[in-house]
Order: sequence, then structure tokens, then C-alpha cells
Amino acid sequence: MGEVSLLALLELRVLLALALLFGAIPANAETKPSPKKSAPATKKPVIKKKVVEKKPVKKKPVKKKPVKKKPVKKKATKKRVRKTAKPIPIPKAVWPPKGFQLSNGIYYSSPKNEKELIALLTAKSTLAADVMACKEFVCTVIQVASEEKCSSWQFTSRVIAYNGEQLGDLISLRKGSQGKIVATYFLISKEPLENNSEINHIVTTCIRGSLVGEIPSDQFIPITPEVSKVETQNSST
Repeated sequence: MGEVSLLALLELRVLLALALLFGAIPANAETKPSPKKSAPATKKPVIKKKVVEKKPVKKKPVKKKPVKKKPVKKKATKKRVRKTAKPIPIPKAVWPPKGFQLSNGIYYSSPKNEKELIALLTAKSTLAADVMACKEFVCTVIQVASEEKCSSWQFTSRVIAYNGEQLGDLISLRKGSQGKIVATYFLISKEPLENNSEINHIVTTCIRGSLVGEIPSDQFIPITPEVSKVETQNSST
């Protein structure tokens, strides 16, 4: 018994000592679990991220594939058949020619003034050589026409001096013309222009057969008292 009591006393002393350390706890008080203090959170060091500069990425040039053009189909064009141009009909010359005189089936006329002569010269480029000859010698112009074709024309005229004296006859041969066509001819003498002579009394002949002589030509025959003149058709200018 003595040993049990000693142990009990020792336990009481230990309990008392603990009570003194932590304070006495009343018997009727509810014991609540004391909240555990959480350990202070340690701040993690902020690691600064290095800003890495990105190098610009060089884009490779994109090679475009050549676009293949679709072949354009040409529409079949209809060939236009060109109509052959009809020749412009040449207006028929007025027949008989106005302002002409008629003698033995031949129409004849001479220019009445200088304006008419100039108009003829400008219209007939083939007469340029005759115009030049008229600057040196006495000459005249005559226009003739016939119902039928003439293989050649013959003109017999007189060369008269300024005082009315007859100097001689002039025989002129010219190429022919078609029927109902007006032809223009120069008759040129060998009389110098400064002598103030003129050509008149023109006799015109339409030759329908062959002709002996040079075409064109002008033959001057001086007048003599013994030679008599025979006129078949006389046209004075």
C-alpha cells in the first residue's frame, strides 16, 4: 500500500507541475481545440523574364505560277463578198454641141475670147507644146466634131497680114476623133508673131479613109497671083 501511494503522489506532483505551466483548467469548462497558427507564407521571388526580341522572319517570295490563258476561240467570221463596183457611167456629151456652127455635116467653133482660150488650155495638158509654139508664131484654135468617126482632120486656112494682104495658105493635118466627140486643135503658121498676122477663112475636112501625109503637120504655101483658090467649105473666125 505504501508503494501505491507514493506513485500516486508522484503523479499528482507531475500533474500539478503541468497545471502550473499551462494554467489551471476548470472542471466544467469545455475544451476547444486551439486554432493552429499557419506558418507565414513565404513570398516567392519574382523572376523577371528576359524580353527576347524576335528577329523578323524573312518571308520567302511566293512564286506565282504563271496563269495559263485559255486560248480564245475566234469566232468564225463570215467572208464578205465584195460587190464589184459598177463603173460610173460617163455622161453623154450634149449633141449637137451648143454654140457650134454646122457646115457640110461638120460642127466647128473657135474660142470667142481670151477666157475661153485659157479654159481650153488648162483642160488640155496635151496641148502644152502647141501653146509654146504660139508664143513664137501666129496661130489659132479651132474645135470640131462630126456625126461619124474621122480617121484624120485636114484644115486649110489663110494667113493674112495686118493690112489685109494675103500672105499664103496654111494646110494643117491632125489626128482623127470619134463620132460626136468635140476635138480641139491648134493651127500654127511659120509667120513670126511680131508681124501681127492672123489665120482666118478656115476650111475643115473630115477624112474617113486613108491619108497621105505626116500627122501632125503644118505646111505654109506662099500666095502667088497665078494660083486660083477653090474652097469646098469656108468658116470664117
